[in-house]
Amino acid sequence: MPGEHDFIIESHRPEVFDFAYHNHASIEVNYLIGCTMEYSFSGTPVRVPERRMTVFWGAIPHSVTNVVGDGHIVNLYVAFPRVLQWGLPAGFIDKLVTGEVLCCAEDCAIDEALFTRWVDDRARQDPAWQRLILTEIETRIRRMALEPRAVLGYISDQPVQIEGFKSVRQVSDMLQFIAAHFYRPISVTDIAEHVGVSPNYAMSVFRRVVGVPIKYFVTRTRLSHAQMLLATSDDKILSIAMDSGFGSLSSFYEAFQMHVGTTPAEFRRDAR
Repeated sequence: MPGEHDFIIESHRPEVFDFAYHNHASIEVNYLIGCTMEYSFSGTPVRVPERRMTVFWGAIPHSVTNVVGDGHIVNLYVAFPRVLQWGLPAGFIDKLVTGEVLCCAEDCAIDEALFTRWVDDRARQDPAWQRLILTEIETRIRRMALEPRAVLGYISDQPVQIEGFKSVRQVSDMLQFIAAHFYRPISVTDIAEHVGVSPNYAMSVFRRVVGVPIKYFVTRTRLSHAQMLLATSDDKILSIAMDSGFGSLSSFYEAFQMHVGTTPAEFRRDAR
């Protein structure tokens, strides 16, 4: 099941990507100090301001296209299943799922110290500290969900044609079911039955709202969880494959190679 290894913290000088786009299944949190940055989300430009926490869903391909200033960025990557388990307000999750880049409406005076402390504390290998950091991240995002927010951009991979709030609510329920059960064998039928719709309808509305097929999303969720474990724990690769919902080591390696482009061992080495 998901645990304290469901997040990654990085701090570095932001740079323009030397490749077109990348994507991942995590919720990404940005905090810029001493600089501003511009993304392209599948061709849509979005400017990220300094000292205002920004949150978006990384499943939509994105690329850094411009950096102004000689500062640094703190990046948080939190596994989407973990975020869904927090029970945040439905409207906040719906905005992330349907492709909005959300930003704090104002500069919060304590955020710089908070993000800096997370970077420093991340070096502690004690699981109790890891749980504490994750709890603090949850609390900060929960506060953001309740406070006034700015929308920096709408970043759909393709035009999202939502016929009504009901469709978004159904997909949100599917996402929460996947978050709670991705480490077990689940099928499209299981997901559809949970929401009370047919498998064909579930596949159609999920792809229309999220932009990818259900099976693809389940695989990416499992891989995202596995990547977190590879980067932050010393668990054996077989154990990580099983804990992430893959039925065999061979299927894990096949999916990892196809979606990540490397082997789990190589990913772990490079992440460290």
